[in-house]
Amino acid sequence: MGNVRDMYDFLKALAVNNNREWFNAHKESVYLPLRKAWEADIARLLSLMGEYDDSLHGLRVSDCAYRIYRDVRFSADKSPYKTYFSAVFGKKGRKCIQAGCYLHMEPGNSALHAGIWWPENDILTRLRSEVDANIDEFKSILENPEFSSRFVFYGDKLKVVPRGYNKDNPNAEYIKMKEYLCKKEVPDEYFFCDDWVEKVADDFRYVKGFNTFLNYIFNED
Repeated sequence: MGNVRDMYDFLKALAVNNNREWFNAHKESVYLPLRKAWEADIARLLSLMGEYDDSLHGLRVSDCAYRIYRDVRFSADKSPYKTYFSAVFGKKGRKCIQAGCYLHMEPGNSALHAGIWWPENDILTRLRSEVDANIDEFKSILENPEFSSRFVFYGDKLKVVPRGYNKDNPNAEYIKMKEYLCKKEVPDEYFFCDDWVEKVADDFRYVKGFNTFLNYIFNED
């Protein structure tokens, strides 16, 4: 046991049996070996991505990988476990406030994501200003075939242009964004191969320009 197909089988079973009794009965024999193998893959992915992203240098797997245990204190859903494995690749790992990459491995809902998730208001204000002032560069990144053939730009947005911008601003759809993200949805089979780590590292290479643009504002500090 230890390959991704086994991991997905475990996660499917966990989705049906999301309780502590079932998890504890399978923790030592199934979950922990799978987790160990997955973390070894994430270490390899960190190394490969570090070849083109200096912000990842010095990060450990423990800095990037999310735990499987859910925080249910403020959630109506009291299921104790996540039904996916996930990790963030960016400056400071899970504590990253800049643009980074996110890997989500879940049966039927796997994807690669990049960008800035729900930034704080001051960061969002600066992002909108950066996009508006450099819209041609931003659009050229989104429209680059190497990017657009792999990733789709998305994110929650306001219904109207935020205060301080003219409602007729030609860049309104980009200024209304509450977050600046892109994603590549992938089938489960994307990971069912010996070189899935290399595939992910190669795909994330094509969001480097997108993330670099979004991180311009942090270089101004």
